Amino acid sequence: MKNPSLPFAENDPAIFYDRKERLYYDVLRSGRQTNIRGDLLPHDQIIGRTEGFLLQSQRAKPFWVFRPTLNDHVVHMRRGATVIYPKDLGLMLQYADVYPGAKVVEAGLGSGSLATTLLRMVGPEGSVTSYDVRQDFIDLAKRNMLRFLGETPNHLVRVADIYTTFEDENVDRLLLDVPEPWRVIPLATPRLRAGAIVCSYSPTIIQSKSFVEALRAERSYMAIHTVESLVRSWNILGLSVRPELRMVGHTGFLTFARKAETASFAQAAPDEIETPESETTDKEHESQA
Repeated sequence: MKNPSLPFAENDPAIFYDRKERLYYDVLRSGRQTNIRGDLLPHDQIIGRTEGFLLQSQRAKPFWVFRPTLNDHVVHMRRGATVIYPKDLGLMLQYADVYPGAKVVEAGLGSGSLATTLLRMVGPEGSVTSYDVRQDFIDLAKRNMLRFLGETPNHLVRVADIYTTFEDENVDRLLLDVPEPWRVIPLATPRLRAGAIVCSYSPTIIQSKSFVEALRAERSYMAIHTVESLVRSWNILGLSVRPELRMVGHTGFLTFARKAETASFAQAAPDEIETPESETTDKEHESQA
């Protein structure tokens, strides 16, 4: 994977900040230049240098040159399918506890934002397998990932429908970004190790409901919960301290669950396994008390 502290090379992405800290994204190519409203920034003056320096255009306008963060790359990368945004990617990594060395399977490669994030997290000792049925999305995602990460020999792409094909065994983490994630669960459950964590990203709560019902029907999952993130930036400038007028609101719902040994569910008495109905009854008893 690429080391951000190394000098820029050809085909590396770069970002430019102007004096108003507006951000511009481009890919460096020898002999070319970035045109920002008439200000020209030659790529040959960037390639070979490390990030964080000031570069002046032919009109003496200053621009600061940096490597894009993963956040910048996800927001500005070329897209085929809609990407999962950074605010959700962060929650997915944390709640799903994706760790260095993990064996991860994702479904719905799309433009590659989730796969890029996962590969950076699992490191060279881990692996990521991506399922997708559209070759055009796969080709675009590979270009996006190569541009930001470089070569990733620990990434395997399966051109297959995960609703009917699940070829991996002893999987540590399963992350789903597909329209009907509940269809994956019956096939995937036997191939997840005990203790594995499953995560699904869905735009609508009805999808999340169907996914949760599929998890409960398997009687192999615990700690099932669904969350949503809303991010609001703040403007802090002198005496003006206020929230920004616009915010990143709803993007999707994230559902997480942890797999237990199926035998442990079979051994438990029915009243030892909490259901939504029993939770409601318990709350009613508490309120009456």
